[in-house]
Amino acid sequence: MSDTLALAGRLQLLDDDALVALVSTRLSDARSIKDFFDLADRLLDPASIDAALATLPRRTLAALAHPTADADPADLEPATRLFLTDGQTPGNALDAVTRVLESWPARGLPSAAQLADDPAPEDTDRAPQRDSSDRMAAERAFTATAGIAELLHELRATPVRELAKGGVAAPDAKRLLASLSIEPNDLDALLRIARRAGLVTLDDLLWTATDDALPWLLKGSAERWIALATSWLDALADDIGEVLRSRSRRPWGADAQQTIAYLYPAGGDALRGRVAFVLDSAEYLGITANGYPGAAARALLDNTTQPLSDVAAALLPSEVSNVYLQHDLTVIAPGPLTPDVDVRLRTLADIEGRGLASTYRLSAASVTRALAEGETAEGILAFFRSVSLTGVPQPVEYLVTEASSRYGRLRAGKAGPEDELRGIASYVRSDDDALLSTLAVDHGLASLGLQHDGGDRLTSRFPFETLFWMISDARYPIVAERASGATFAPVRARSSQKKPAPKPRPFVELVARLRESAHAIDDAPEAWIARQLDVAIKAKSPLAVSVGMPDDKTVVFLVTPLSLAAGRLRAIDEKAGVERTLPLRNITAVAPAP
Repeated sequence: MSDTLALAGRLQLLDDDALVALVSTRLSDARSIKDFFDLADRLLDPASIDAALATLPRRTLAALAHPTADADPADLEPATRLFLTDGQTPGNALDAVTRVLESWPARGLPSAAQLADDPAPEDTDRAPQRDSSDRMAAERAFTATAGIAELLHELRATPVRELAKGGVAAPDAKRLLASLSIEPNDLDALLRIARRAGLVTLDDLLWTATDDALPWLLKGSAERWIALATSWLDALADDIGEVLRSRSRRPWGADAQQTIAYLYPAGGDALRGRVAFVLDSAEYLGITANGYPGAAARALLDNTTQPLSDVAAALLPSEVSNVYLQHDLTVIAPGPLTPDVDVRLRTLADIEGRGLASTYRLSAASVTRALAEGETAEGILAFFRSVSLTGVPQPVEYLVTEASSRYGRLRAGKAGPEDELRGIASYVRSDDDALLSTLAVDHGLASLGLQHDGGDRLTSRFPFETLFWMISDARYPIVAERASGATFAPVRARSSQKKPAPKPRPFVELVARLRESAHAIDDAPEAWIARQLDVAIKAKSPLAVSVGMPDDKTVVFLVTPLSLAAGRLRAIDEKAGVERTLPLRNITAVAPAP
């Protein structure tokens, strides 16, 4: 019986979850597959077999190409899981798989003998000086970790749009590149690393920080890097991760690539591309430097008894908890700030310069923002006194005190139902008539169309969010209020995004289609037999055909089917050497030829 018939029968016995897992691994699309025979044909296609063999380790390929009675079942398990074996004799590859393996030498791939006998390559790269390698890896680790931290701060404030075709939207990318002082490729790398660590998510074409972002930001530099490096290592595919984990004290560059190519000889360009990407990301994250694992990475890979955090902390720049408050309202951090000081300071000031020595700037807007988030003038000044190495300069104290005294003098909110009937969407109010008059004639706010509405307020037909942020950006001490009068700190509105259509689930839908076709065949046994005969005709496979005779006896013919038409099967009787015509309605069963 052909591989197709046997494989179709085995596939039907799988439960839905196992079937989805198999087709998701073996197929790139589900088009033109109507039943289990079509699926079996697709899995037996040489291109599909090539793709499956590309994922198998050398020991499995050797066992498939040269089966032996004492083969280790563990070596064969990956091939069995992919349905590359016949499912009966351990290690016995399907005929179609054997044909593909036999074609390998002509295609520049190893033969069965080479798979079994060729020795593994030896390392040729010389390890660099460990101290210099460790220093470089630590520098890269700090840069990447600091970059992720800045990215998270940006995303917590304002989400970033992703294009449907991929890549961050140009306006958002331009803003992030400028604020983070990085190159375009660095932005992609930071997003991938942060997403792998569960710190950001892409949902409805919008990059946002996750709930895990703030806890991560409140960790020290060493703990931050450990979280990133661990998630990176855990995400490695088995074919690459197995090799890299075993090379904590050996080079990861060309030698690692050569070893992986040896262990997965059919991986080809796709595997080489994945390996190159992994090695590049290891360099970016500071796991390696010039292809050699740094001290912290060695501790991570070796699972040493010495706490990994101690190793990483000894290599990364020390954190400081004090700053220099300047008369010009700048705040200078002489080194990486401890997380609690950094997070608190960012609520009070805007960051201007990033690096080992960061610079922040205080302004009326930043202090007003902090007041809206629950800070008080007393609390702000007490914090500055506790962290400043230069005391609290008079201009800083004046700024905080003045912002606090002015806080709430200008309030904005959404219009009520009665106002909405008059076309009013938002308002700004104040007890200070002069301040309201200044707003009304401010040319920068003219587009809001602010109108005096009697009493102590101006109204606008624009939404509250538009009104609030335009006035805030114009550096007026505005706060947002709810209908109850309680103040709150609004989040800048996201760009509206149309929700994409639900992602198709082609393989789940395929399994449902396969089950439906199988049920239809179960309801018509003759159709099932006809389908098996069609497959055997196509493959020119001999069959044992059971035929019901008029005397209620059953006769089994060993035949090679030729054609099936008008309800009759034409076939060569292999024993008698003659052609027979058998009525399809009399055929009760079809089985592999013995």
